[in-house]
Amino acid sequence: MAYTTIDDPTLYFSTTLWSGNGTDDRDIVVDGTGMQPDWVWIKERSNAGYHFTFDSVRGATKNLHTNVTQAESTQANALQAFNSNGFEIGTDGDINNSGDTYVSWNWLAGGTASSNTDGSITSSVSANTTAGFSIVSYTGNGTAGATVGHGLGSALDMYIIKRRSATEHWQVYHSGNTSAPETDYSQEIHQHQKQIIYNYQQLKLQLMLQQDGMIQHLLLLFFL
Repeated sequence: MAYTTIDDPTLYFSTTLWSGNGTDDRDIVVDGTGMQPDWVWIKERSNAGYHFTFDSVRGATKNLHTNVTQAESTQANALQAFNSNGFEIGTDGDINNSGDTYVSWNWLAGGTASSNTDGSITSSVSANTTAGFSIVSYTGNGTAGATVGHGLGSALDMYIIKRRSATEHWQVYHSGNTSAPETDYSQEIHQHQKQIIYNYQQLKLQLMLQQDGMIQHLLLLFFL
């Protein structure tokens, strides 16, 4: 297991609270060091509602709801931009409704994504090796045993995968899970230096890449 020494964790992760005011182009400053986040997870606190996630690899306005299986959608009035000390939001009622309260969890990856060819599938990667966190986007090729580079240079402890282009469950794996993964949500995979390798036995993950004969776009979040 890889460890790093971090004196100030808020350089890499921070929680931010705000109250909505319904104003467009509103800047939210990330609490603590005011970092420019690469992954932002937003939830309304005062009412029931969807979870929203945005990242710098897919780009602002590109949302995935973590509480449902829906495909990626464009939310033009939600998170509109990533700023040097936070992010900009619009008038979306689930993000900035006047009088309602909100929370965001903010992670720092590696900024602008770069092309990664460590695996058999070229991926777009934003990696932070100090914090042990990376964001990866790739297009599946429907090939069993395909590999995708994650940019962290070490075996993984956790990953989260979501198909962006169609409805599909989120898939989560953690190295501390010693029991069999749940069929609908998680798939056991082998971990190797610089790569994540899909085991031939993991039929659901491979079917996710091959379903209906279409090439699928996926988002991955990796943790050391």
